[in-house]
Amino acid sequence: MEDSHHCRICKSDTELKWPSNLENTISSDSFAITDAHYGQTSAIYQCKQCGFRQCNDLQDVLSFYEDLEDQEYENGRKERYLQAKALLKELKDLQPQGKLLDVGAGSGILVEAAIEAGYEAEGLEPSTWLQEQAIERGLPVKKGVLSDVSESEQYDSITLIDVIEHVVDPIMLLKEIKARLAPDGYAMIVTPDCHSFFARMLRRKWWHYRVAHIGYFNLSTLKAACTESGLDVISYNRPGWFFTMDYLWVRVMQYFPRWLRCKPMNWMNRKTVSINLRDSLMVIVKAEASHPHGEG
Repeated sequence: MEDSHHCRICKSDTELKWPSNLENTISSDSFAITDAHYGQTSAIYQCKQCGFRQCNDLQDVLSFYEDLEDQEYENGRKERYLQAKALLKELKDLQPQGKLLDVGAGSGILVEAAIEAGYEAEGLEPSTWLQEQAIERGLPVKKGVLSDVSESEQYDSITLIDVIEHVVDPIMLLKEIKARLAPDGYAMIVTPDCHSFFARMLRRKWWHYRVAHIGYFNLSTLKAACTESGLDVISYNRPGWFFTMDYLWVRVMQYFPRWLRCKPMNWMNRKTVSINLRDSLMVIVKAEASHPHGEG
């Protein structure tokens, strides 16, 4: 790509922040949703102007997602369903019903929660395996990406949950969302915040620095990307997440020396916890700038 070293948000020049530290050739497994190889990424560059961070050397990643299988993601379906319900509560006050499209829908967990909440919901997912899991559950998830959907299809709500950090051209994706929003439609975007406390403290060891994430936002760059795409940020918040204790335990152990790591206890897989480390951003946007900004 001719401008691969230009910022994907403001088009300014970028400079190397961290060189690649990948130990192996990347494959679809490297892009697993539940990948725990924290801190392993291709080279990360930072924009000299706006500070956006991006992996310039990864340009064509869609094929990795198309071949992706992630059984551990499915094993955590109950906890991810609780996450989806909590996110939809944020949207419900603004858009309580109507057509909803979940982009990067995985196995349809948010689609399932949205249907239960009263939306006419469907999803899009590039992974053949994940889309098949959704179909087996009778959930309306199509294989593909947003550009596969005609602009004549208009949605009252579009959700983009932990997706925008995976794409090479976030501005194009946001413009595609705008084009498919109904006149009074809203979109919800969730992504990690690389300026959060834990991101600053752990630096490259932060759990969101991993192969699959090729763009790293903070609130400023996320707002800038939305503005550049013709979307008005009307509110923002910091969502929490739900995990089983054993899932969290295994990931916390990644920060200990190998000789100190121990396996989770059996009871941990039966205990679900809600956790909010305030290292994720959630913005709600609409195509018309008619609302004040503020934090929920």
